[in-house]
Amino acid sequence: MAVFMLQLAEGVDDVVEAQAAGRTRTGEIVLEAADERGNPVRIRTYRPEAVTAVFRRGPGDSGSYGWIPQPVSGTWWCY
Repeated sequence: MAVFMLQLAEGVDDVVEAQAAGRTRTGEIVLEAADERGNPVRIRTYRPEAVTAVFRRGPGDSGSYGWIPQPVSGTWWCY
């Protein structure tokens, strides 16, 4: 599991634990977990205009943990 922080356009942050986050071809931000058989299940979906930034909690270049920004455009997945 990973921890993701989404900065929302309404001015609040949403912190979510999920196995993966991604930006789809249509710009939606999706968060997924796996069911008991290992199949991906979307646990949350955000409209493109609702999210201003996505971060994953993890080790930075210095080795200390922090919020690592994810790409602001294009299709991507982060685990």
